[in-house]
Amino acid sequence: MAAALLAYEATISTDRRSGLTIRDLLGDGSNGAADHALAAGEMIRGVELPPPVPGERALYKRAISRSHAEWPLVEVCARAVVSAGAFQSIRIAAGGIAPVPLRLSASEAALQGAPANPASFAKAAHQATAGAKPLPMTGYKLELLRGLVHDVLERLAT
Repeated sequence: MAAALLAYEATISTDRRSGLTIRDLLGDGSNGAADHALAAGEMIRGVELPPPVPGERALYKRAISRSHAEWPLVEVCARAVVSAGAFQSIRIAAGGIAPVPLRLSASEAALQGAPANPASFAKAAHQATAGAKPLPMTGYKLELLRGLVHDVLERLAT
């Protein structure tokens, strides 16, 4: 759910604070020992999503291995407004590729204002993994991520 909340730019309220973002709550992933930034005894009281943008479509897709686990190996959540054949607005978040979900800002930048066509989907999918430094046992996730990003964009654009 965190990847979807990140794509939707949700805000979180606790019994002590309000207006937290998912990034505030989960951190940037640089501290692998920290699951969250809640204080001891602090409880989440609410999650608020912004209203949908007119014409917005969204899609979630995941890759799993039932033989190993029920949770996704990689997951992608994207929201987009496609108008006049181009991406007017795009948000993409991915989970399972780092200690915390990540916004795929390079993919978003490649798509903003770009035509909703196979070449743009391929470029955004490539940008999703540009500069990635996977651990030896997780390198296979890069191909899964590229494939999921491409599939999600293709379906959002139709």
